[in-house]
Amino acid sequence: MDVIKRFFDRIFKSFLEKKYLSRWLVLIIDLAIVSFASFLSYFVVLQIYNNMGTIQHPDFVTYFIIAFSYSLVFFLLLRTFQGIVRYSTIHEIKRLFLASIATNAFIFTTLHFALGMAGSVTLAYCCAFFFLSFTGLFLFRIVVISIFQRLVSAFATHQPTPVYVWSADEQDVSLEQMTNAPGSRFTIKGFILKEYSPNFRQLTNLPILIINDIEDIAKYNIKNILFTDRDILKRDANYIEKLLAKNIRIYIVPLRNLSRIKSVDDATHQEIRPLQIEDLLSRPEIKISMDSIGECVNGKTVMVTGAAGSIGSEIVRQLANFSPKCVICLDQAETPLNDLNIELEKKYPHLNFIAVIADIRNKNKLSKVFHNVSPDIVYHAAAYKHVPMMEKCPCEAIITNVKGTKNVADLSIEHSVEMFVMVSTDKAVNPTNIMGASKRIAEIYTQSAAIDKNKNKSNTKFVTTRFGNVLGSNGSVIPLFRKQIESGGPLTVTHADITRYFMTIPEACRLVLEASHIGNSGHIYVFDMGEPVKILDMAKKMIKLAGLEPEKDIEIKFSGLRPGEKLYEELLNDSETTIPTSHEKVMIAKVREYKFSEIEPIIDEMIGYAREEDIIRLVSLMKTLVPEYVSQNSQYEILDKDRHLLTVVSPNLN
Repeated sequence: MDVIKRFFDRIFKSFLEKKYLSRWLVLIIDLAIVSFASFLSYFVVLQIYNNMGTIQHPDFVTYFIIAFSYSLVFFLLLRTFQGIVRYSTIHEIKRLFLASIATNAFIFTTLHFALGMAGSVTLAYCCAFFFLSFTGLFLFRIVVISIFQRLVSAFATHQPTPVYVWSADEQDVSLEQMTNAPGSRFTIKGFILKEYSPNFRQLTNLPILIINDIEDIAKYNIKNILFTDRDILKRDANYIEKLLAKNIRIYIVPLRNLSRIKSVDDATHQEIRPLQIEDLLSRPEIKISMDSIGECVNGKTVMVTGAAGSIGSEIVRQLANFSPKCVICLDQAETPLNDLNIELEKKYPHLNFIAVIADIRNKNKLSKVFHNVSPDIVYHAAAYKHVPMMEKCPCEAIITNVKGTKNVADLSIEHSVEMFVMVSTDKAVNPTNIMGASKRIAEIYTQSAAIDKNKNKSNTKFVTTRFGNVLGSNGSVIPLFRKQIESGGPLTVTHADITRYFMTIPEACRLVLEASHIGNSGHIYVFDMGEPVKILDMAKKMIKLAGLEPEKDIEIKFSGLRPGEKLYEELLNDSETTIPTSHEKVMIAKVREYKFSEIEPIIDEMIGYAREEDIIRLVSLMKTLVPEYVSQNSQYEILDKDRHLLTVVSPNLN
């Protein structure tokens, strides 16, 4: 008996975990119901008239074809089969009702006006068909809901988290059915509104709390709140702070169109999730027109260097939303590139892409790739970016960030690439470390190459983009804080006053694509990233989001500024200005221009020092080329104090 029970347990659990009623199966069942309703209507209504001998009418096949065809048309038009049957709500029933009304209206028109049937017989048939078909469709959904709830109740293994829905609207009532089914990770206990809504009251029997002051929440002993829209988080930012201060756990459903949720797994495991620090950016999300970008990349061969990294991989995902001829994913990291390859094959089967293992420092290999694929557009995201590591290894920073960029830029010109887009960083502004200075030198090379007619004979368009820290990217502070919280702390913050600009990975990549669309050759584009965020405040918020209290549950320690690190990042040099573009969040940085004929030999000399591991001459030459580069908390500060040491290398540029 135990063996049999375990067998059925596995069957039922598998049955519950999967989307066992696909939309097309639902459509087939619905059509079967209306077919049976047509059969009954014909023999119950029309046979009565026939027995009375008062009228002649077409045979059953004619009625069946008409009823079946119109039902199919309106099921498809109104998408009555689109939602999740076991979570059917008033919205799905409304669609069924409208489909039934429209179907019968067209049936009546066809039978009465096209086939000349008597109005009384036609009306009787349509009334019978409407009642039988709508009742059958409705009962089918009731039966599915009932069976699902019984099965889930039998195999439930955990207690759901009780949540209240914040600032709900009528669409959010569907969450009540999606989450309140037994076995769900969540159960809706009620809805929180700022003002009473009679229409909302008609849609649910759950409690509706009218709360304008956060202090009132204490009256109801609410522990968990669910937000259904990220925009609400932006509008009610002060509320979020107060809720976190009261140790209330916050969850979010990012999807506004809940009908897009296809399964209980989507609804309660993937879509409903704890609020994350990325949701709490102190500014509205930056949006751009993806259609205009599509015009630039559709039908083009696009190469992305550093494609396996945080930024490069997201650029590839964004490109997959368009119709490029081919996307070349180039990276030297084998495992991450393989992971990206698997992801693209699974999520974007329509995308024509090639994963290429190559190092941008190896020009011979890179040249063969350019020759084989002939890219039209190059997005250059490959770079070393960790400040402390590059402070220890300046030669590697130059060989990758400068020589690697030079290789890609030179080959782009050689192979007549239409556009070269470089991903830079705010650390290139008034750099205080090797990494930032190396990225500034890469900017200088591409900008000067763009405007030099002797160099850029193919008129390749060069565009550079600068932005700050990217939330969740490899090596960023957010994943580090999450790991430290999971391990019980402490959270390490370098300095109590350190601030950074932040944006999400999708935001950053969309703006890179936007800059490539509106950008002019030789320009450096910076993004409006709002106000800088204090890292200490972010650490405290992340602890609260985890349901813990700073300093009580998780300690925060200050580790001191790392080599080359500065307290405040900048997007523009003090001597620079900006001019607006067609996008309000994208600006052009007016930077110092260099002559390519002057900086090329200096950069070649710099690369030579890097190959020879001549660090003092290398860093000295970097400071000569980028005079605003002043080291902080670094062993190279001596080169700033004793400026005469710089005379051993090329003279300063005027």
